[in-house]
Formats: sequence, C-alpha cells, structure tokens
Amino acid sequence: MFLVACVVLAGGAHAYEGAGIKREAADAGVPPAPQLTKAPEVLKFVEAAYPPEALARGESAEVAFFIDIDETGKVTQAEVTRSAGPEFDAAAREAVLQIEFSPAEVDGKPAPVRIEYVYHFVPKAPPPPEPTAEAVVEKPVNFKGRVVQRGTRDPIANATVFLPEQGLSAETDADGRFELRGVATGQIKVEISEPNHKKFMTREEVKEGEVTELTAYIWPKIENGFETVVTGAREKKEVARRTLQQEELQSVPGTFGDPLRVLQNMPGMARAPYISGALLVRGAQPQDTQVMIDGVPIPLLYHFAGGPSVVNASFIDRIDFFPGAYGAKYGRAIAGIVDVGTKPPEPKRLHGLVDIDLLDSGFYVETPLSSAKNYGAVAVAARRSYIDVLLPPILEAFRPPGAASTVASPYYWDYQARYDLKLGRDRFEVIGFGSSDRLVVSQSGSEETQPFSLETYQGFHRLRAGWSRSTESGWKLSLSPTIGITPFNFSLGDQFKGSITSRDLNLRGAAVKELRQGLTFETGIDLNSANYEVSFEFPQVGRPGEEPPPPLVIEQDVEVSSYATYAEVVWTPFEQLKIVPGLRFEAYRLPDGWRPSLEPRIAARYALNDWLTAKAAFGVFRQAPQPGEVAPQFGNPDLGLLRSRQTAGGIEWKFTDSLLLDLQGFYNWRDQLVVFSQDFVERDGEQVAELYDNDGRGRAYGIELLLKHDLTQRFYGWIAYTLSRSVQLDEDSGLYVPVEFDQSHILTLVGSYKLDNGWELGMRFRLTTGRPETPILGGTLNSDTGGYFPLEGLPGSARSATFHQLDLRAEKLWTFERWKLSAYMDIQNIYNAENPEATLWDYRYRESAPLRGLPFLPTFGIKGEF
Repeated sequence: MFLVACVVLAGGAHAYEGAGIKREAADAGVPPAPQLTKAPEVLKFVEAAYPPEALARGESAEVAFFIDIDETGKVTQAEVTRSAGPEFDAAAREAVLQIEFSPAEVDGKPAPVRIEYVYHFVPKAPPPPEPTAEAVVEKPVNFKGRVVQRGTRDPIANATVFLPEQGLSAETDADGRFELRGVATGQIKVEISEPNHKKFMTREEVKEGEVTELTAYIWPKIENGFETVVTGAREKKEVARRTLQQEELQSVPGTFGDPLRVLQNMPGMARAPYISGALLVRGAQPQDTQVMIDGVPIPLLYHFAGGPSVVNASFIDRIDFFPGAYGAKYGRAIAGIVDVGTKPPEPKRLHGLVDIDLLDSGFYVETPLSSAKNYGAVAVAARRSYIDVLLPPILEAFRPPGAASTVASPYYWDYQARYDLKLGRDRFEVIGFGSSDRLVVSQSGSEETQPFSLETYQGFHRLRAGWSRSTESGWKLSLSPTIGITPFNFSLGDQFKGSITSRDLNLRGAAVKELRQGLTFETGIDLNSANYEVSFEFPQVGRPGEEPPPPLVIEQDVEVSSYATYAEVVWTPFEQLKIVPGLRFEAYRLPDGWRPSLEPRIAARYALNDWLTAKAAFGVFRQAPQPGEVAPQFGNPDLGLLRSRQTAGGIEWKFTDSLLLDLQGFYNWRDQLVVFSQDFVERDGEQVAELYDNDGRGRAYGIELLLKHDLTQRFYGWIAYTLSRSVQLDEDSGLYVPVEFDQSHILTLVGSYKLDNGWELGMRFRLTTGRPETPILGGTLNSDTGGYFPLEGLPGSARSATFHQLDLRAEKLWTFERWKLSAYMDIQNIYNAENPEATLWDYRYRESAPLRGLPFLPTFGIKGEF
C-alpha cells in the first residue's frame, strides 16, 4: 500500500473580498499573501488493515480525505470526501489519524494546514522467491511513460500507474513521468488513477529487449470543471474589495464572455443606460471612478457603445473593484477604483487559444523563449472587430427606395504583449497594451435630406516596465515606470473638427516589510503627469460673393498632473483585530498652480469568532477637475479639487467554507464638486464668463448585500442587492435632488453550473428601479425662432420604468488529446422585455413614445485552445 498527498492551504478564497488566483506578485507593493514555504511530510506511516474479502478478490480502492494537521504535525481531523465503501473508509480513517507529519510552514513558521490526502488500497503482489546466493542483478526499465491531462496536456503528478496482472505499480513525478522495471512481456493491462481524474485503463504490448513507452491522456472527473487555486487568502484590509477569479470572469451570462463586464453585476455598481459602458459607482459620475491596468491609469474600460472591454480575457489574472473607502495606495478618485491585473506568462510549452464570435475575433499565445534555459516567457494577445464589414451591406439592404444612402463603419481593435524574466531574487517585466475605436458615418443627399458625415476616433497606448525584488533583510521592493499616449479626435463634415491628445507619464514604486509579527509597513510613490494638446477648428462664413475666410483654429495646452506619496501600516495587536491606518499626500499641478491634498484613511476588522467579522473604514479622497473644465479658453482655470469623505461599515458572515454573506452600509459626503456657473469673473483684467465653479455638493448613502457561493469544481454564483440614494444640491430650487444615475434598488442574481459531458449552463437576472427624470409638462412656441421649447417640472421628480432582464448562457466543450474546442450561445433578454431607456417627444412636446432597450439578443461563438 502507498499514499499520495496533495497539499493546499486551509480556508477557501472569497470572491467578494480578497479572492482570486494568486500568483507571485509582479507588483511587490502589494503585501504578499501567506505562502506555503514547507509542505508537511510523512514521518511515520501507518498501514491500514486491508478488508479481508476485498483482499481475497484482489480489489483495489481509493479513499480521499480532507485532513487537518496542527502546527506540531499531528492529524486532528480526517473528513472523508470520496468514499470507497464503509470497510475501506473505516480502515483508512483509523490509519490516517495515526500518521505523523512534519509541521507545515507558512512564511517560514509552523502553521496548521488542511490537505487533501488520498489513501490507495492496492493488493500486494505475492512475495518474490528468496534470492539465491548469486549476485542479484536489477532488472532494466522496459515500461515507462507520461501521464497528462486530456485537452490541456498538463502533466499530472502523483498519479498511480498499476499493472494488476503483475502487481507492479509506480507513481508519476512532477512532470507526470513514471518508470517500471521487469515488466513481463506480452499484452499487459494498465490502470492509471488520480483523485481528480477519471480512471484510465488500456492494454499495451511489451516486447522482449525493447522499452515500451505510453503517453496517457486522462480525463478530469468534471470535464473543464472550474479550477480553484488556493495558496492562502489575500490579506483583507479594505472594507469593500471585490475580487473576481479568472474562471468567474468568462462565463457569466449576458457578458458575452467578457471579464470586465462582470463588474456591472457587483453591489454598488448601478446599471448603465442603454448600451453605455459607463461605470456608475454608488451614484457618482463615471469620471469619478478611476480605471487602471496593473496600476496604470487608462481613459476607458470598454470599446464604444458599451462594447467589449479593452483587454483580452486570457490576459486578465484578476479584477479588483473598490466601490469606496479604499486604502492609501490608490487616489485621484472620489468614487471607486477598478484595477485590472494582467497574468504573468508561466507556460511550460507553447499554449494559446482563438476566440471567434459574431462581433470580433481574437487570439492569445504564450510560450517560454527556451525550454532548456531561463530566457523568460512572452504572451501576446490581439482582437479586431468586423462590424465595419458586416454593417454597411445590412443598412443598404434595408434602405427604402429613394432614401438617402447611409454608411456606418464602426470598428475596434486592441492588443496586449508581455515579457517576464525571473533571475534569482529579481523579477523583470515589460508590458505593452493599447486600444483603438473608430466610427465613420456618412449619408448621401436626397430630396429630403442633406449630405452628412461624422468621424470619431479614440484610443490609448501604454508601455510599462517593471522590476521587483525580495531582499535578504525582508523588504519587498518594486518600481514600474510607464509612458503612453491618448489620442481623441472627431469631425462633423467640414463644419467642425476637434482633437485632444494627452502624453502620459506614470511612475509607481513601493517598499513593503514585516517589521515584526503582526506589524507590516508599506510606503510608496505614485506619480502621474498628463499633458493635453487641445485643438478645435470652426468654419467661418464669408460675405456673399467672396471666398470664405480660413477656419478659426483654437489651440490650448493643458497640464493636469499629480505627484503622491503614501504610507500604510497593517497592525494586528492580537489575532482577532486588524487596524490599517494610512496617509496619502498628493500635490496636483493645475493650470492655476499647485493644489496640495492630505488624505488620511483608516480601516479596521474584528473577528468576533471563526465565522463572523465586523469591519469599518473612513477616508478623505480628492481628484482633479476634468481637463476641459480647467482649460483657460474653454473652462475655469481657477477650479480647485473635488472632495469626498467616505465612511463604511458592515459584517462578513461565513456560513460554510464556500458560502459568504457580506453586508455593509456606506455614507459619502461630496463637496467642492464642479458645476455649471452663469456668473462673470474678472480674469486678466477682463470680465469673462466663469463657466464652472466648485459650489456643487451632494451625498450618497445605502446598504449593499452580497451572498456569494465561492468557485467550486461545479458551481459558482451570487446574489447582489443594493439599496441606495444619491442626491446633489440643485441651485435653482435650493433642494437636494436625485443625481442623474441614481437607482434606488439594484438586484442581480448570477449562477453557473458544470454538468457532465462538457456542458455548462448559466443564468443572470437583473432588476433595477428607474433613473430620475425631469418631467416635461408641455411645450411653448418661441416666436423668434419658430421652434418649441419644453416646459420642465422639478428636476429628478419623476422616474423611468423599472428595468428587468433575464440572460442565459450555454456552452459545450469537446476535449481532444492535445486541444479543446468549445461553442457557446449567450442570449440577452430571453423574454424580450421592452425596458424603455428614454422618452422621445414630437417637436411640439405633446406626443411621446418610449425608446426601448435592447431586444432579445443572441450571440454565438466558438473557442479553440491548445
């Protein structure tokens, strides 16, 4: 009899706060998660009593356990997770409880762990005859091979290779290889077993004087089951950090497999209107939430019209979403933070995939540069839409005879590339990524219409270098400079043209050290400079009979930069309590000069018992006005910083290892907000329109609930509910009125389940109450212009209709020996709810009609992976 033990750290990861696939941190500024530095090893093995009847039949068996090992190496509990029958279970459990292990070590210190332990019952072969006095000659290896997972070709370690007819057995090593000596010639029966894979059986022929090699492609027990990788839960410091695992990011219904669309299903995130991709966090404006990739700010998260995200799904390792009250490491946002972490390539061979659907196609490839030497690894991904190819002929086919010909050519593309090299204690990385969106609309003239053309372009490109090092003295150091460019331009025929281009520089650095047990210190810098070049071109009208004068060109350079340093301490005075004070100092450079900002933050967590934790946080947050608001010729260069004071508190209730309830309340005070102004001010000796001022103020408050079932091999899902209110002062009425994106009730249900035979089924249901609207009471004729203008009621005193929608997703996987193929169907709005998004009025503001939302919308796609 022999055993196989696969070690994992105890405690499931929680996707609501701090879960995710944890890899060696490329950004050493993040406090490291607890790491298993030494696995427990068997010091004293206890052989189980073999059930006599099973032994007589030559019957083999496997009993799997979750066993708890304390810090001294003693087995304190053994829980059967896969039974082989009462007799085998009882015998194996009695033996396992007596096995002695060496203590496991976490971060170099003895610690209790939970491991998965599989006890194999294999009938012993009859004892060989006693050796003669002659020298015993070891028999040669004549049967060997490799055991890999079907479809992925990943090696399977600790698999049992058993020849039942000869009583010979071996275990595979870390590379999945095995060897057997002295196998009798002829047809042999081979059985291969491993706890997480289906039993594999085959017959092979062994010939005299030859070595027979076998490559066994064995099936996982749940084909393409959700993979959970747990190496210790990431340290929980914030009250609300919602982190999603990679498996959860690509299979949520209604997202078309786009990871970043999953953010729209989190508590605190309001539903964006129609096909907008805006991030609406706790009732704030979209520009109040900062979006980053590996800590680098980017201008947009989605392609135009709420399309797919600007990062290939395979390039994403994790998504951290902070809806508020986040730590001192982040700044420049008075609402939330979204930080997308890319995946370090760690392939052992060439690996990739191709994804094709009705809107776009993309690929991802990663490979080591050498299989023999440490030259590092690279990963490349790209995607391009083909809407510009499909849409024009569709529009032309549906054009009524005699109507104007309209050609719309929207398309987008994005790319990512990454190189990683680890040399001793140092790790180097170079990452390039970018995105481009272009829309061209042209309409020919007819008897009823005038010629029309519109062209817009928006994109960004970033190049980031990174270095990190763990020193012998215990410091974790990192430094990552980034350069980039963000162009945006548009033109409306020959009438109007504009462009805004920013050149961006960013530098992040961090140093982290555990000063003593229970006290970790982190400090760092976060420097960001953006220089905007703004240009607008207006046509001028000449006198009759004369050539028109040249266009009027207005150009303006605007700098909006900020330079920050921060410090944060994670203090655990005793095991149940964690306090995280932090301080961020930031100096903003605006057109009118420097604006300093001192931002204290603090968070605390207290474990009432093993299942219930209380938490609270408070902080001050500031951000700069938008570039167009402070540009001297287009806005008010005297504007100051926007401010938010945020507080949050709640509880986490862990019902089971995989089921967590997180309930929290929040209250945000917002002031010094930028609002329109009708006043005039003196600037450079002249009376000019102020345009904007910092007199805006408002508040947001509410309760967020998340009941989350963690990712298991077959299932994940969550119920998210937000009850909130976001209001802002209306200067005309002197009342606080709901902001544009306020939604009182937001409910989301998500679930996905893996069936046998490669099927996965999922659903998403969303229900949100309507957004505030200003009612239109009628229309009044303007005799000067001949047009009508609306008579409006109190701002925000009406609500649009309640939104509700059910989305379904089905995916089928086919697994071949060396690659996998999947096909999926994602259907939005399965029962075709109308969901009006706006109200359309006639020119007199007497008759109205709703503008319906997206109808029943199916999408199909295929994906191949090798």
